[in-house]
Amino acid sequence: MSRKLLGVISVLSSLIAASVSTARAADMPTKVLPAPPSWTGFYLGLQGGGAWGGSVSYTGNDPLSALLANGAVGFPGSQPLVSPYDLNRSGPVGGLEVGYNWQAGSNLVLGVEADISFAAVSGTATGTSNFVLGPISRVQSTTSYQDTEWYGTFRGRLGWLASRNLLVFGTGGLAYGRTSVTATDGFNGFVLGFGGGITFNCPTNGGACFAGAGAAERTGWTAGGGTELRLDAHWSAKVEYLFVNLGTQQLTVSAVAPTPGTTPSSFTAAFRDQMNVVRFGLNYRF
Repeated sequence: MSRKLLGVISVLSSLIAASVSTARAADMPTKVLPAPPSWTGFYLGLQGGGAWGGSVSYTGNDPLSALLANGAVGFPGSQPLVSPYDLNRSGPVGGLEVGYNWQAGSNLVLGVEADISFAAVSGTATGTSNFVLGPISRVQSTTSYQDTEWYGTFRGRLGWLASRNLLVFGTGGLAYGRTSVTATDGFNGFVLGFGGGITFNCPTNGGACFAGAGAAERTGWTAGGGTELRLDAHWSAKVEYLFVNLGTQQLTVSAVAPTPGTTPSSFTAAFRDQMNVVRFGLNYRF
């Protein structure tokens, strides 16, 4: 009898203990999970990376330079100018950026962003061809240089939240910047040209007989995309790709020493001012 009583008392004790625990849990405040951080707001940050790209092509501006460019002067074995060719340019970029995001719903993020960057995206390349005129055989060489000194963009952004802290976005808009260029054309020996009052004279030491240089601020467009990760309530990090197209910069490459009283022969060097940019950014959100 005592054993049965002890068993009943044990069961009742367990039930009472469970009831007390449930009551205490009901009295405790309910823990609410924090709401996902909003992406809405202004931000300011730094960005930097590298860029590459650019090419040049040559065309004659007069009958004499057109014959040189097309390889139509001379005996068999003469070749046209190598055109176009890549400038193999590359270099670092980096600067400041500022923007504003607006989170629409749980996944869509709209925004605008502006940036300004220093740049040292430069390169030099040479194209060579054969010039043959009877007993005269020369190598004709064009050497071209292009340097983007700085650039900036003003873009819209459209993003999708792959998770509460990870944004995948596309971007595009206005681009602007400054690029300097130089170009020369010459032969490995003395060559002269004349026709229709247009002339050029090349030095015997193989120096340039055509030359030109210039720089200009230009505008164009840019497009790309990337990802951005929220690190905490204020900081985020991103990686993005941009294609920056500032159009084509035309440079006149004129005869250095034309015959006095004649019109100097000339070429047009058309530099395609384009860059592929890969950069990283760190932003502070207000």
